[in-house]
Amino acid sequence: MTLITRDLGTRQLSTPALGTLHQGPLPPWRTDDEAEDYKADPRGFLLDRCALWMPKITVFHNWIITATYYLPDSLDVPGTDRKILLSEKTHDEALWQGKIGLVIGKGRLAFKDNDYIKFDGQNVEIGDWVMYDILEGRQFTIERVHCRRLKDTQIVMTIPDPRLIY
Repeated sequence: MTLITRDLGTRQLSTPALGTLHQGPLPPWRTDDEAEDYKADPRGFLLDRCALWMPKITVFHNWIITATYYLPDSLDVPGTDRKILLSEKTHDEALWQGKIGLVIGKGRLAFKDNDYIKFDGQNVEIGDWVMYDILEGRQFTIERVHCRRLKDTQIVMTIPDPRLIY
């Protein structure tokens, strides 16, 4: 794709550069194969997808960055070879009501006791699934990964599998 610059010159852009321009929620996969990989292991998929940029960022203060759990395109019906296909509307609702995220960034002061807040040893680590209120945190997208920025006090709980909530 070609981008027209201010001086009316042109510049070739790579697909990843264009991917960062879109700020709306998108599925984190680009292909059918990636969709199957995500469905099989959403934690591993999201951590792999974020691995290129996670080491380059520094999260400040007590902020927690999460990658929003995105429902797969279909759900398997246990004991059969059938699938329930999820509509685009279902995905839209799940994202706007997205309340589960994978911790992908954590500030140095997150979950540290101070004069006002005592965490009593509670903590989250990179790779933990966490639940939060749908109204909490700012939303943004990096390379097709929908994220939320939350304060440590906005995390409600950790869960072993995001499908327990949906």
